[in-house]
Amino acid sequence: MNKIQDLELNICGTTVSVYDAHPLSPPVHTLILLHGRKSSRDLWLETMREMQGVGHRTVAVNLPSGGSAKLRNKGTFMNALLAALYVTDKPVVVSVSFSSNYVLPLLESDSLRGWVGVSPTTPPLLSVPTLLIYGELDVKARPLCEGILRSKSGNGNATCVMVRGVGKVDHDPVLDHGMWTKELKQFLMDL
Repeated sequence: MNKIQDLELNICGTTVSVYDAHPLSPPVHTLILLHGRKSSRDLWLETMREMQGVGHRTVAVNLPSGGSAKLRNKGTFMNALLAALYVTDKPVVVSVSFSSNYVLPLLESDSLRGWVGVSPTTPPLLSVPTLLIYGELDVKARPLCEGILRSKSGNGNATCVMVRGVGKVDHDPVLDHGMWTKELKQFLMDL
């Protein structure tokens, strides 16, 4: 297995740290991993190793603070990030909670192969295959995901998975369960 590279990129005038892991053979998919508000790119290290091992390129991004005036246009930021990383295929973006705001412009511009929302707090556009994972106790993400399941339109693109007993205070524990990577691998195989 290749090692994980630790890179610093200048994106829209902001220094952004990323981990970049390439598989030994050409990648099946490129995954862009975005952390939640109280986390960092380190959240994704275990997931990166596992996804790299099954043939996916994975990039974990340390998102700049949300208050930066330079990042008012998250679509411009994400497109510049993808260009700086030489991502030429449509990636799958995995986002936790607030980082879903970085994904919406890409969904609107048909720039993604798929989206995995972990405890999403923003109603998603279901224009691409979508996996939504949320905690049973999550008061924001659970109603959003359950509403999508009840919806008659658009839910053919979405799969929702609830993790029992987590999600009341912090979204990241949803990722601590073994079902997380199992669901992610299955989603990627189905693309």
